Amino acid sequence: MKEFYNQKFSTIDPHDILSRCTKLEMTDPLYGKLEVIQQIGSPNQILNLFDDPSEISENSPIILPIFNIYSELLQCVKLQKGKQIDLSPEGYINGFAYSGKLEKDQPVVITYCFETFFKISQTSFTVVLVIPQSFNTDVRDLKKYEIEKIDNVIGQLTQAGYKKLYLPVRPEYKFKFSKLEQNTDVRLLVPYENGFDCDLTQYASLGEVECFLYNSINNLSDQGILSKGHIAKPMKWENGLFYIRKDGVFFLDNNNKDDNYKYICSPILVKAHTRDTSSNNWGILLDWHDLNHVNHSQAFSKELFQTDGADLRKLLANKGVSIATDKRGRELFQCYLGNYQTERYALCVNRVGWNDECYVLPHKTFGVSQDLIVYQATVGLDNRYKSKGTLDQWREQVSRCIEPHSYLVFALCTAFSGQVIAPLNQKGFGFHFKGASSKGKSTALNLACSVWGNPNDFNCSWKSTGNALEHTAYMHNDGLLALDEIGEIADAKELGDIIYMLANGAGKSRMNKKLTTESSRIWNLIFLSSGEKSLKEIMREQGQEVKLGQEIRLAEIDIDCSHYGIFSTIDFAEDATKQAVDLKKRITQNYGVAGDAWLEYLTTEHLERFKELNDFLEIHRPLFTNKSKKGHIQRVANNFALVAAAGEAATIAGITGWKEGTALNAVLEVFDRWLYHFEYDSRTEIKEIFTRLKLMLSESVGFEKVDSAHTKNERVSNKLGYHKIHDGEKVFCILPEDFDNKFCKGLITRRVLELLSEYNFLICDSGKKHLKTIRLPNINDKTTKMYVIKASILNWNPPESESNIGNLGNSIENEQL
Repeated sequence: MKEFYNQKFSTIDPHDILSRCTKLEMTDPLYGKLEVIQQIGSPNQILNLFDDPSEISENSPIILPIFNIYSELLQCVKLQKGKQIDLSPEGYINGFAYSGKLEKDQPVVITYCFETFFKISQTSFTVVLVIPQSFNTDVRDLKKYEIEKIDNVIGQLTQAGYKKLYLPVRPEYKFKFSKLEQNTDVRLLVPYENGFDCDLTQYASLGEVECFLYNSINNLSDQGILSKGHIAKPMKWENGLFYIRKDGVFFLDNNNKDDNYKYICSPILVKAHTRDTSSNNWGILLDWHDLNHVNHSQAFSKELFQTDGADLRKLLANKGVSIATDKRGRELFQCYLGNYQTERYALCVNRVGWNDECYVLPHKTFGVSQDLIVYQATVGLDNRYKSKGTLDQWREQVSRCIEPHSYLVFALCTAFSGQVIAPLNQKGFGFHFKGASSKGKSTALNLACSVWGNPNDFNCSWKSTGNALEHTAYMHNDGLLALDEIGEIADAKELGDIIYMLANGAGKSRMNKKLTTESSRIWNLIFLSSGEKSLKEIMREQGQEVKLGQEIRLAEIDIDCSHYGIFSTIDFAEDATKQAVDLKKRITQNYGVAGDAWLEYLTTEHLERFKELNDFLEIHRPLFTNKSKKGHIQRVANNFALVAAAGEAATIAGITGWKEGTALNAVLEVFDRWLYHFEYDSRTEIKEIFTRLKLMLSESVGFEKVDSAHTKNERVSNKLGYHKIHDGEKVFCILPEDFDNKFCKGLITRRVLELLSEYNFLICDSGKKHLKTIRLPNINDKTTKMYVIKASILNWNPPESESNIGNLGNSIENEQL
């Protein structure tokens, strides 16, 4: 027992530390005698003492747990009189201690002093402690990095949604924290100002502390931290000053004796400097309101300031910033934005998607990180993530409306799936809704798009080149890409390569203007496609054959076989056409809100969310993968299982409004239909291939006979190959170039060979996949590599059915979830 407490503190797991602590109640006679309590005061709460239970004494150390904003334990702090503060584990303190209940709509008081922390812990206020270097930290001695620690904790709380943040500080030290107040959401509580006199020490009365905190916080609503009418500190420039006021940004030239303030622009604030993880791509984060009082926040690259600024002004003017039109006013506008100083920094990214545990959209970042993370583009912001209505309205008007329709439930589930690919270490993939005109293909895509934005904007088109689609895919990273009408693709010959590109998540490497290679764009996404033609039909029109790898990366869902097209039944309108029209009206009035709710769900307790998703996937994946032993089908089955997992998670999150099991059963039904049609097409393909092979092999006049002495017996014109007896059975021997050009014209040679091998009609050398070494006449007694096919193929017919065809009626009950 003693050995545990005598270990080096920094090496002990913090959970083990807390579990071995002795809980000391306030009623215990030892409580007030503890040396730490006598030094910094009492919190009037149960204390954790870290000492052998048989040796608890007045000198026993106190343990404070350090948490993140999700109340997850990160570290422990050991406090003992006369000794340095000890940490387990050692390293940078990225969290905080707290007392009370953290609620986003209630005040949170932040302090950097143990004595103040213990004192406020006695009140009704929630208090957060930024761990100081020692018991008696003097504000005058605070280093820059300690101020940054306070800033970091403020940033964590702000990004988590805590807006009522307060930092008590004495008047003489107010200047040290004034920049925190200007650049963050924290407000300073200053004793001895406005009649609120109180020292936040152990000797202050509890009533005085409560009164000071309550009155100071309430009084702040009527105060500003700047001069009246100003929203940011002035900036000196040349012989004058920029004034940033509620009615606009103005410049006052000190040489102007008339004190005329020159109007520069409507109010716009420089909130932070931005840079990427390599300390490149610097920019600034701006914040403003347009004339409709809509708030805008956007990061701009500093590249835009190295011209006359016209491009920047056009971008901002388009988003509601009013800018002076005269030459001097435009020049001053650029000087103000390009040179205004702030001590706040943000991490910029140039694509949407995951950044550690945060998810970045062009206009908003979900989740909490040590850095403020913002989206920054060199050119204009292409933000298709927009919203209209409320989640309740979308759930009632859209999601619950389509619950009985398996194809539509499946489409909606795909919209929630792109965000889980990377965290679950999966690869990208796509689905293609194929069907005749007016079957509802576009309706399915628009429905999925309604999760993230206005379908009219979010739904993209196949009418693009490969390079353009590469950029489009990059801008939909970790999300959904919807591509309507595959038949309109700009260059149909590129289609097969584009399928590989979208699913594999990598574009081409390119040379830039400096003749250096730019990194290729990479992404993870799910793409939904629609069209009247299949991938196979379009590629064959171009003289190409579809490859198996393309078919499994873009699984085709044929809705022509459905009586009502994309619908399973007629239940909320008179017919399928009117249902489609009605659904379109619903999703044009309600969109974007479900995506925000989904990201909030995934980024709150991020690790726990994805553990639950992974557990669901592992448990229910066999429902899909057990339907076939073929590797390529199991890969597609895994993709369907991931879509089901995402749909069920969105249901658990309260987003869809469906019963648990709805998503899983609908996705299973769609998978079974895909599997049936895929294997039917596969059997048709096998039949076509073997019919052609048998027809050509049966034409014996095209084959030259070779006897056991390897001599030919007759002369053959238009020779296709040779036939001979091998191990007692007749075989056909064909040179690879003849097999490719004569037997497999219009087919994929590799696929034909795989089928011959699969059905055991190929004789191969040991260790060789398809070729056999054969000695033939009239080639100087040398051997050659040939394809050797058994003649028994002529009396064989392909099987009419496979053993693993999906059961179209298969589903599971909710109790199995």
